[in-house]
Amino acid sequence: MGLIKKLRLSTGSSQSGDEPDLDESCGIQYACGGPCGSHRYPLSALQSLATPKGALVMIGLGAIMQGFIVNGHTNAIISTIERRFELSSTESGLIASCYDIASCIAVLFVSYVGGRGHKPQWLGWGVFIMGIASIIFALPHFTAPTYTFSDEQNTCGNSATVSCTISSLKNFRFVFYFAMLLVGVGATPLYTLGITYIDENVKQKMSAFYNGVLVACSIIGPGIGFLVGAAFLRIYTNPDENVTINESNEHWVGAWWIGALVAGVVTLFVAIPILLLPRQIPNTEKHRKKRANEMDERVVVVEEFGKRFRDFPRCLWILLKNPTYLAMAIGGGVDSIMINGLATFGAKYMETIFGLDPSDSGTYFGILAILGGAGGQLVGGGLLSRFNVSVTTMLHICWIAPLVSAATACAFLIYCNNPVFAGVNSLYNSSVSQIINLTDVCNSNCGCSSDVYNPVCGSDKVTYYSSCFAGCAVRVGDSFSNCSCVPEAGNATLGVCTETGCGSGGLFIVFCVVIFLLLFFTFFNEASTLQVSLRCVAFNQRSFGIGVQWLFVRIIGTIPGPLVLGAIFDSTCDNWSEECGVRGACLSYSSKKLSLGFFLFVLVIKLVNSGIFLFGKLMYRPKAVEDAESTGSAYEKEADVAKEHNDDVITNGHTIVSKQPGRNGSALPGEIPSPRDVTESGFFDNSAFTDNDS
Repeated sequence: MGLIKKLRLSTGSSQSGDEPDLDESCGIQYACGGPCGSHRYPLSALQSLATPKGALVMIGLGAIMQGFIVNGHTNAIISTIERRFELSSTESGLIASCYDIASCIAVLFVSYVGGRGHKPQWLGWGVFIMGIASIIFALPHFTAPTYTFSDEQNTCGNSATVSCTISSLKNFRFVFYFAMLLVGVGATPLYTLGITYIDENVKQKMSAFYNGVLVACSIIGPGIGFLVGAAFLRIYTNPDENVTINESNEHWVGAWWIGALVAGVVTLFVAIPILLLPRQIPNTEKHRKKRANEMDERVVVVEEFGKRFRDFPRCLWILLKNPTYLAMAIGGGVDSIMINGLATFGAKYMETIFGLDPSDSGTYFGILAILGGAGGQLVGGGLLSRFNVSVTTMLHICWIAPLVSAATACAFLIYCNNPVFAGVNSLYNSSVSQIINLTDVCNSNCGCSSDVYNPVCGSDKVTYYSSCFAGCAVRVGDSFSNCSCVPEAGNATLGVCTETGCGSGGLFIVFCVVIFLLLFFTFFNEASTLQVSLRCVAFNQRSFGIGVQWLFVRIIGTIPGPLVLGAIFDSTCDNWSEECGVRGACLSYSSKKLSLGFFLFVLVIKLVNSGIFLFGKLMYRPKAVEDAESTGSAYEKEADVAKEHNDDVITNGHTIVSKQPGRNGSALPGEIPSPRDVTESGFFDNSAFTDNDS
């Protein structure tokens, strides 16, 4: 037999000899259905990869690239993009939110339709779209005007001038918005279909660990993205251009675009092995059959129910009337406000509060993301699998862990004092007025322009907006002299004064340790939340259930998260850049106000999150097996009535749907469908579970 054989896809058919069923074979799929059906070229040489571990590796690589692009590299370069394209933090925050807006729109369609289709095909093409989008993200570097900075004399009486470019540069934000919308569409299958594909192809006991690894990959990706982004930011944005400034200079713009371009190409290659995965992993049918024994026999459904678009409203209603599921969805959404907000602006917060370079802050935050986020997810998922934790215990973990995380919010009360900035947050030494203003008696005759921001540090350890506003008359290289606004020596050097900041010293180390604990306990809780969500809905409704949950997460959390923290940043801005009357990026922030804003933000989020999960725990009502047996006859009678009238019945919170008799081995009139029928299309609420089902 040749390596490649052309075969018509025939769902459920068996192959002769040792050949695997086409649904269980690795291969190339073309055509997605329709009148001509679907076709598949099996690749027998790759069949050894069709295992749960092989699938986890391939889908995990897709999750790593998603995390790299969305929550890692993009967030590492966010402050650089603000500076390069003159964006406010609210405008840059919308870049991150566009990803979630697109996912929000696509998630119900993808989870409902894709959940009943060939999941690896949906996953693979989604990853491919992510790769294309990442390449688009880098395009503004090639299409925008070449970046330049003012290096003119800019001394008292000889002020530099600038061209009005802010307005045109701001328009490139729409390219970023479009690229992230595409990434959002492409990434949607990963955390809906990807999770359920893994879940339905492994033992239930191992589901928490496997999905924990998958989610950990999505956390490792951002960590790598921060590190790679930080490395590229040490390269000037135009690599072939020799410049006299370094990355500590206010005008330095790193090569933000290289990482996006490289990630796009790598992601295109990652999509290929995912597309080759089989519809279902060989020798895993026993796991799916075993799930039938976990379901409450009172739940009787028609085999085709939930596979038609007209069933969509009822499928959604069944989920929404499940209080425990709803609490997990809403609580996860509230937590995501903080998670996505910190992912977007965490590195910038470090940069602003501790006076770090963008590359250093990206490196530190990336390390914290890997150690805290991925570590918490792996430990949480591993413990659930190791001790086979019950649903009730997981619900306790869900509401207790946020309380522990809330205590770590105190990390944001640590901050460095702002450098003294004459005319911005401090009066000039020679000032006779009590009103803070850039123009004072010492520079009133210099004719300085606020459009030119080129800060200098005076010998008095005070930062001045520019050498002109410092009243300096002579420039030699990066040094200035005869500065009328600077007392004593009257000298200044190019750049912001850094001696007053606390940098990466002891306070910064304490901050990093506490932030590690915040991330660890936040993601430790993610494993329990996910497993409760999977366990309190019907087996075949899990894809749709995870999709609806992600819809809640995005609407409540990941869309507004970056916008909220972006607004906090903007509200604490002391000094905005401005050209020709158009406001650009923020030049400096109030550390004290920013610190307090972040502290209150994290504290409130964690307390609300804990309260919602506690409500879900209190509303959880597992039914004992003996209770199910004592009440089973009543439900059988209701099922008979439903079958007799060919109609749906909802009784006491349980859905009973009639079956069409005589098709595909379905139940005949007067019979209760078999557990296999129930497994294939059942829906039930959390009362169908016992504590031993976890």
